[in-house]
This record gives sequence, structure tokens and C-alpha cells, in this order.
Amino acid sequence: MSLTPSEQSNLKETLLDMKQKLETQISQREPKESLSESTGEISSYDNHFGDIGSELNEREVAMAIDENQEETLQEVNEALQRMEKGTYGICIDTGEEISYERLKALPYAKRTVEAQEKVTANNATYETKEESFERRGERHFEDHRMQSVDEMMNTHGNTSNKGEESE
Repeated sequence: MSLTPSEQSNLKETLLDMKQKLETQISQREPKESLSESTGEISSYDNHFGDIGSELNEREVAMAIDENQEETLQEVNEALQRMEKGTYGICIDTGEEISYERLKALPYAKRTVEAQEKVTANNATYETKEESFERRGERHFEDHRMQSVDEMMNTHGNTSNKGEESE
């Protein structure tokens, strides 16, 4: 069941509204300043590390929001282009129709829920594996990641200062 003209019109109106809001937000951004310009100080040398960390964290969050807005605007523009071509509401991977409910929730969706889940699952295959210093058969009930450097040096020796011991 393809989209009715009324449904497509409503979705186009939603997309155009999203586009206008995103363009306004992007145009109202303050220009990027260096860290010293944003804090008003010549050097960050005399600042506490916590202050610098807080400032950097705020800048990182702002950059992530900016990037997200730009990506969303690109997605909205692509959806409007698909409307013009007559391919809006068709999954780019499977060719199946995207449900109206999904398009109401995410008007710039280009995949069905199932196809998007496959893409997301494929992108999440990079798992990190933690290496343990435990030998086979050893049982430790505490978190092995918390083992102190001193314990590791006692167990495995300190190879970084062998030349210093002979002096």
C-alpha cells in the first residue's frame, strides 16, 4: 500500500518545516573560536585542569550537536529529492515500501525498520576484547582490571629499568 497523496503532502510539509528549522539553527551558530579566545585568556597554563576539561567538554558537545544538525539536514534534503524523483517511501536497500507510521516518526527514513536494523547490526560488529593477565587456571574474584602496577611489576618483573639496577 503506497502513500496516499494526502500522506505524502503531510510528510513533505513536515520535511520542509524540519529543513527550515535546521537551516535557521545552523545559520545562528556562533563562529568557532580557539580555546584561548573562548575563555578570554592568553594562555591556559594558569588554569586548573578541571576548568580546561570542562571547557573542552562543552566545546565537544557543541560540535557533536552541530554535526548532528548538519547530518539531519542532509538526510532531510535527500528525502525531499527522493520525493521529487518519486522514490520517497521506498527502502534504498530492499525496494520495499516504508510504512507510513515509520515515515511519520522519521520523515527522512530511507530504509524499512528491518533493513535499518541489519545496517545497525553490521556497524556494531566491532567488539573490544579485554586481555587478561591471569594465567590459565588462576581464579581471581576481584576485577582483574584493577590490579595495581606494583602487583604487576612483582609478578612479571620490571623490564624498563634493568640497566639502572646494575649501577
